[in-house]
Amino acid sequence: MTWADLPAKLKAYIILLICCAAPITLWAAWDLITTEHNSGWIVLTVLTLLTVRFFLYLPSVNATIAIGDAYIMAIAMMYGIAPCVAATFFQTLILSIFAKRPRIPFYRILFNISSMIFGAWLYSTIYYALNRGSVELSEIIVPAVVLVTSYFFINTILTSIAIAWANGGSVIKFWVKACMPLTVDFSISAVAATGIVALYSFNEYIPLAAAPLIGFVWGWNKLNKTRVMEAERHLKDQEDLYLRTVESLALAVDAKDQTTYGHIRRVKVYAMGLAKLCGIKDPSELMAIETGSLLHDIGKLAIDDYILNKPGRLSKQEFEKMKVHATAGDEILQQVRFPFPVAKYVRYHHERWDGLGYPDGIKGEEIPLGARILAIADAFDAIRFSRPYKLSIAIDEALELLRDQSGAAYDPNLVMLFINHIEELEQAAIKESANMPDLSFRKHFEIVDSTSSAAIDDISLANPIMPSDVPSELVQLAEFCNTIARNLSLNDIYPIIGRRIERLVPYSTFALYLDNGEDSVQAVYVNGKSSEFLQKHKIGMGKGISGWVAAHRRHMMNTGPALDFQGLDEDLSFFTDSLVVPILLEDESIGTISLYSDESTSYNQSHLNIMQTLASILSPLIAASKKRDGAISDNFIDPTTQIHRVAYLAAIGPRIIASAAKSRTPTSLIYLEIQNFYQIVRLYGVHVGNSIIRRIADCLRLELRESDILVRYGHQAFAALLPGVRDEQAQRCIQRLKQQTKSNVLSASNGQNFLIDY
Repeated sequence: MTWADLPAKLKAYIILLICCAAPITLWAAWDLITTEHNSGWIVLTVLTLLTVRFFLYLPSVNATIAIGDAYIMAIAMMYGIAPCVAATFFQTLILSIFAKRPRIPFYRILFNISSMIFGAWLYSTIYYALNRGSVELSEIIVPAVVLVTSYFFINTILTSIAIAWANGGSVIKFWVKACMPLTVDFSISAVAATGIVALYSFNEYIPLAAAPLIGFVWGWNKLNKTRVMEAERHLKDQEDLYLRTVESLALAVDAKDQTTYGHIRRVKVYAMGLAKLCGIKDPSELMAIETGSLLHDIGKLAIDDYILNKPGRLSKQEFEKMKVHATAGDEILQQVRFPFPVAKYVRYHHERWDGLGYPDGIKGEEIPLGARILAIADAFDAIRFSRPYKLSIAIDEALELLRDQSGAAYDPNLVMLFINHIEELEQAAIKESANMPDLSFRKHFEIVDSTSSAAIDDISLANPIMPSDVPSELVQLAEFCNTIARNLSLNDIYPIIGRRIERLVPYSTFALYLDNGEDSVQAVYVNGKSSEFLQKHKIGMGKGISGWVAAHRRHMMNTGPALDFQGLDEDLSFFTDSLVVPILLEDESIGTISLYSDESTSYNQSHLNIMQTLASILSPLIAASKKRDGAISDNFIDPTTQIHRVAYLAAIGPRIIASAAKSRTPTSLIYLEIQNFYQIVRLYGVHVGNSIIRRIADCLRLELRESDILVRYGHQAFAALLPGVRDEQAQRCIQRLKQQTKSNVLSASNGQNFLIDY
């Protein structure tokens, strides 16, 4: 700090001291020249100067205690005021100029010399008023006590005023904090000075001979004190390192949970402020709360990223998994073995006052005070500031929500204390959040995300999917999904989707994974190579390729699909590429469409556009089908032919007919009965009869459209509902079906001639 930077009152104070010290110095010099003094003061002054380099520097208060203080006091007691002032002048001058510490400005040197000279004149004058030169031990004890007391108070107060005013603090608070611990050092100086003076009563030269030894002993004590202070400073550095390490761990949690940036720092401010308002003064308890506030979310390191950053409220399973972060944090911090209850506070910071919290369900004052403080600090910041599932809200609204939960979720007394001091706490929290380290990797993520978004926008603008560009197969599939498929079961829809996709996007295996409500996605339909190994295959949410896409609601293209096949006994390493898109419904992921390829041809943007369009068409269809009553269960499937029974037609037929009537489109129902089926069974047996009926069903499936509804009617007949087909078209369809089924059944009869009558 330069002279220009000093407060006006401090400048005036320094000038006043200089004005007081200047005439005192001139008077002392004149007195030493014109008045005869014992030369012993010169010897002690020389010893004082020789020990100038042996001093105790206090960096915390920018102050120095010289080992020669005992000699200065002895000079004042034995030789009077002028020698004391002169010795003080030389000691302070040498100490200010040559001491091993950062160079100090010239005005500080003047202040040091002036304050020490003024103090020396004042305390030596006080001593001289009590004892006029006697060196008898009995006569110097009381004056010596007064001397050291005045020496201590005068020097420390003069310095405290300057330092406190320079820093804008309280003089009394600074003096109590910085100077009171120095009383022992000054007392030792007084004892050493008194010892030197007491020896003078035996012989005037004995003090001079003993002074070096006394100085050595006293100096040794000072050096030891310096070592202790160095050790304390080292301990303080270690504490700072510990706190920085804790804050770094907190930043790691903040970096993982990217949607709560700054949350941890704000919680620390709220928690520490509330702790002090509660009257907590125990350093260990405060350190536990501070550490706990920084690390209260460290258990989130054990939680999947997609849950932490999910832009929507968590499902029941996801919330149950999120709750684990409290116990995970406890177990992680127990390994550190903190000397204060950090782990306990972290474990209980989601417990509720009414006992409905987690993980242990304790209530009221059973919850440790530190954990109750953390709960309020954490909750208020979560309410106040933005989260993945909500935006930030006004402080009044946040306080109202906090007040509503007082006595239920939170300690009511702490809530009231928090609300009454919210303005100062809020300002401190926002300031702390603004001082968060500017970590470059966050900017890198922002740049990458913005670049990716821009690239996607460019692709969309450069290659818009205009009606003329849409493949006809995709248009037909969309029409199917928006009309007839709405009345079908999912089990009927999936094969149709699979076959249609194959005409749009190449694949070796198609798999449709849906969220099964058990924190995983499960294959509900698989078609293609090695499909039998993927039937009902489960992939953990956030795991593998399909699980990651479902969790993060982002597609993955041309990624090796091996991660999707973990846990399977079959070797599926021949698959080389994959294209997986999420199926989203109102920004919630309900599953994925996963394509796997065993060829080296990579998927392109056109394939991705088609699959994303298909996923958007399919999502409401799946949701609507799930809402219908269980509707289309396995009980509707005929075990012999693997087509639906007539009950299925009875269930969905009215909806299809009603839809056709509304849109004024024709619908036909055809009936095909094998009139001699029972004769065939009597002649050749049930086994042959089932084989024939199965072949006819397979033939009918191939001849009918995917949108047609085929059911087995009784034992010997079939019915089919044909949306969009007129009467004359239906008649031609019946003739074609009769002809195809007869020829197929006869050609597959291994020489047996079955006559099929319809």
